[in-house]
Amino acid sequence: MKGLHHVGYWVPDLPAAAERMARTLGIGPFLVHRHVSFDAFRMADGTEITDPAFFDHSAAFAAWGPIVLELAEVHSVDEGLAAAYGIAFDRIGHVSWVTDDLEAEGARLEAAGCRPIHRATTGAVQVAWYDGGPLFPHPIELHRAGPPILAMHGRLAAAAADWDGRALLRGI
Repeated sequence: MKGLHHVGYWVPDLPAAAERMARTLGIGPFLVHRHVSFDAFRMADGTEITDPAFFDHSAAFAAWGPIVLELAEVHSVDEGLAAAYGIAFDRIGHVSWVTDDLEAEGARLEAAGCRPIHRATTGAVQVAWYDGGPLFPHPIELHRAGPPILAMHGRLAAAAADWDGRALLRGI
């Protein structure tokens, strides 16, 4: 395990939430991935999801000290997945860390009482989601270590160092 990578929050309005974070905490700019698409999305029971409306969201990322802050706006979501994620705007949405071995780290979480929710792939990014079980009152997102994830904080920190306070939301 490589340690905490990011903290994610569900927000009802991505531009408004990013503006609030910039204004109150000085966090920015946010790199935005609009309408995240998945190459593969498999539920814990093995069901392969191909409908993009099953979980359509936009995610914005910014460096927040040594970690990454993610703000995510949901455009559409399956009712069961929304319940598994515990989507709400009044608390943390999930925590994420990076691991070299999704299977071993997932087994460790399952042994601790965290149930799998799903696995997904977007390009070179591979994730596995678990409920928080007895560890957290919110889900856990595991990322397989790889260049896009391992370089993310450095990219965001460099953008923050050069940020002039304008262009708060930038496309990825």
